[in-house]
Amino acid sequence: MMETVLLVASVLTALGVIIASAVKVYKFIRKCEKWIDETNEHSLDNYLSIKRLTIMSHEMPLSERIAAGEKYIKYGGNGEVKAKYNELLEISKEINKEEYPYEN
Repeated sequence: MMETVLLVASVLTALGVIIASAVKVYKFIRKCEKWIDETNEHSLDNYLSIKRLTIMSHEMPLSERIAAGEKYIKYGGNGEVKAKYNELLEISKEINKEEYPYEN
């Protein structure tokens, strides 16, 4: 009888250790996922900020500003910067018409 009680107690102890370890691993994985999601969000914010600066910078060549605008729109950029991008597209069309007046 005593051996049975010891066996059951040792099995329950082992199960407790296994469950506690599994919970710790699960919490660690969730914490890592949260950190990765936050890091990805911050990276996207930084990427969009760089594209925004490129689009709005008058010192940058028009082609680079338009390329940055395409990527900015692709990754969810909107608002005033999108309007500026559309304005840059119109300027580019006008310049191309002046350089190549016979192409349509």
